[in-house]
Amino acid sequence: TFQHYFKQINLRMKVVLLLCLLALSSSLLVNKNVKRIVDLTTQLAKSKSEVTVENAGPGSAAVYEVAVDSISVDNLSYISVTQNGVKLPLKKVADGLYEATLGSPLAAGATTTLSVEMSFTHVLEPFPKSINQPDNQLVRVHSNAYFYTPYDTSEQTSAFKLGTTKVESFTPRSPSKKDGQSISYGPYSSIAGKTSARVTLHFENNSPFLTITSLKREIEVSHWGNIAVEEHYQMSHTGAKLKAQFSRLDFQRNPIGAPTAIKSFRTVLPASSRDVYYRDDIGNISTSNLRESDDANELEIRPRFPLFGGWNTKYYIGYNVPSYEMLGSNGNQYKLEVPFVDHSYDNMVVDYAELRVTLPEGCSDFEVAYPDYEITREADDLVKTYLDTFGRPVLVFTARNLEESHIQNIEIYYKFNSLMLYREPLLVVNAFLIFFVLVIIIVRLDFSIAVDEDSEARQRVAYLVEELFNLVNKIKNTVSDEYVELLKGARNNKDAKAFKASKKELEVLYKQLLEECASVSKKIVSFAPTLTDRVSELTRREGERKSVIASVAALADKVQADKVSRSAYESQESAVLSKLYTAQSNIEDALAVL
Repeated sequence: TFQHYFKQINLRMKVVLLLCLLALSSSLLVNKNVKRIVDLTTQLAKSKSEVTVENAGPGSAAVYEVAVDSISVDNLSYISVTQNGVKLPLKKVADGLYEATLGSPLAAGATTTLSVEMSFTHVLEPFPKSINQPDNQLVRVHSNAYFYTPYDTSEQTSAFKLGTTKVESFTPRSPSKKDGQSISYGPYSSIAGKTSARVTLHFENNSPFLTITSLKREIEVSHWGNIAVEEHYQMSHTGAKLKAQFSRLDFQRNPIGAPTAIKSFRTVLPASSRDVYYRDDIGNISTSNLRESDDANELEIRPRFPLFGGWNTKYYIGYNVPSYEMLGSNGNQYKLEVPFVDHSYDNMVVDYAELRVTLPEGCSDFEVAYPDYEITREADDLVKTYLDTFGRPVLVFTARNLEESHIQNIEIYYKFNSLMLYREPLLVVNAFLIFFVLVIIIVRLDFSIAVDEDSEARQRVAYLVEELFNLVNKIKNTVSDEYVELLKGARNNKDAKAFKASKKELEVLYKQLLEECASVSKKIVSFAPTLTDRVSELTRREGERKSVIASVAALADKVQADKVSRSAYESQESAVLSKLYTAQSNIEDALAVL
């Protein structure tokens, strides 16, 4: 079968295949020395390995394989390989196996140094899973004391940085030791490829275990000079859950007594961002604080309540940036360059992210340049907003298991005819033109058949009743309530002149409003005689209020002149105010009937 296959391919393919087989058989890479540091001080596990690689074979090597231990391959978020400070192209060949293309082929007997960085999410497991409000959080992580690699390793060491000296336990594997805030394994010599040495570390970690379970990032592009950004967050505290009921009293008395609570965090926005807002389903959240600088704007996010393990919150933020920050053009060719995700908080974890880019109506021929991690392009959408005819194209992208290293730009190329910019203004001009022409035609035509006197009478009565309603309410707000305030302030205000002036002003206003009410009531009765009884009832109720207001004024005179004792004042005040409120309630009932 193999010979038959060679007969089917041309001579050039034979040569390429033979060269590849020769390269694979002649190169033999060995890790001469590996120094690995695993940072476990946050909710992320960040591994950085400095690997000295030697080509021990007779031929040159062009690629270096990077393997991920099976215990954490499902939690791998980010991986990169650099050589002399230059990031190497990385290709995924299988689950947990990647190929890095070296900057130049490594000759036989030569060595080079590579830096392999990996980030893992959700590998630090709270243990115990539930704690009380003032307790510190303990976490457990399962790892490998060796640098997992498909190549043999001559010598290697591993150090786990914990950020604390409070270590409950760790798996001893000679030689290993605890040194301050780190645990070291090694040096180990002559380790065969794909060898694992399982270790478990159990230690204290009170860093924020805040996870963005869902991030929907919406970017709306306008060629009139603005790009609007809105981000919708659903967050969860994925640390140890709160065992007992939350005590607001204990938290207010000693906020630092809840070490795992997340009270606030900082989101970094572009330096040119403006019109920033921070809201949730209830409305604007006023506890936020925006700090502006030349490099970036920092938005301090403070949720409505502190977050404990197992608690969730959701909110959204938005802002505008000038289009020249992200949009470039060359004739009808445009390039939009935006971050797929942005800095939401330090050491962020994003389980699911969706980017929706809304482009102007009329855009076409889309091409996308992706960052160096896996992004899925979903089916394009179409939305219609104001002044749209056939809708604006929406490009939708999704990704999972992201962290800060994924803050990279995605580039979208498209075509747009600049003349389309003037389509919407022309639509507005034409709409107004048509509207004014129609108005001119309509006002010159007489569509009336006959005058409906009954309908006009009903409209007049409705208008008059509305006017009467407003006058009665005005009496309550500007006269009745002011008399009550005059009464309450009479004891403290001994300025008789000012008191009399205020009282005189209220009397004049009250008399004027009563006259207006009487005038409107007469008009209502003249247009609708059937409402005579109801208007009379309202007039009678207003008379009762007038009598009570007179009592209030009289009591205020006595109080201002110190003609009544404190106890007598309090009893009389209670009685007269009760009558006033009853009278006003009766007036409201009469208005409702009217």
